[in-house]
Amino acid sequence: MKNLAENVFKFNNLPEYIDLSYLNRTLLNEGAIAFFKDEVLNEVIALPFGSYGSLDMYGRPINIEVNGDNGYRRYLKKGEYVIMYDNTSKYSLKLDIAQLAERIALCVRTQDINIVHQRTPRIWKCDSNTEKSVKDTINEIDSNVETVISTRDSAFADIQGVLNPAPYVTDKIDDHLDKLWAQFYALIGVANLSIQKKERMITDEMSASQGGTIVSRYSRFEPRQRAIEKINEKFGLNMSVEYYDGEPSTEKGKDEDEDVSNDVFADTVSS
Repeated sequence: MKNLAENVFKFNNLPEYIDLSYLNRTLLNEGAIAFFKDEVLNEVIALPFGSYGSLDMYGRPINIEVNGDNGYRRYLKKGEYVIMYDNTSKYSLKLDIAQLAERIALCVRTQDINIVHQRTPRIWKCDSNTEKSVKDTINEIDSNVETVISTRDSAFADIQGVLNPAPYVTDKIDDHLDKLWAQFYALIGVANLSIQKKERMITDEMSASQGGTIVSRYSRFEPRQRAIEKINEKFGLNMSVEYYDGEPSTEKGKDEDEDVSNDVFADTVSS
């Protein structure tokens, strides 16, 4: 889920020295990252930072300290850097994602248990003195070993068996999982459509169902776009950002997909 949340955006003309995966991971985990120019490397780089000293009237940092994983450290004053935020609220989404991931994991685990319980459970009631004999007999039956019990054997005289199969609820949990994944996609700004028991949906209904996704998409795209405009102006770059709205493919694969889609569409119309 973190991998999906990190790779929603496509950065164009990113400086070669900046690691894209590190940039995306820092934005998601920390909620912000600072762009600045290093005079030694003579490159624009992006690193996580901490604020030191006082803040301005809006609570924004004035002086920051950037830190690299290799021990790199540098203090920057206002005007030497540009901060890019992950969303307009300027906080990390990792806790929201972790909460949804825990709920999804709970659903999947419940499904596993429910499927196991579809095997008819057998509850045997017996005397404590005969417990081992009964267990050995049950294990032999499970191992497809023929078992013969004498009617005069007092060890099995008072045994009672109870059959109590668990209700099958995995399909209902699947519906709940679809809703949880839809919440996650809406959170990170990825368009999705979860429709159940409805063959058709009018355009207005479809647009209304995507309202949360549109808001989340704006919340994450706008601060990136604003930061890139400042970065380009300050450091003379030509960066841009956009949402991944297409399917990465080769030109040949793209043409084949279009041919298949056209064939399917033609078959549907003719039928």
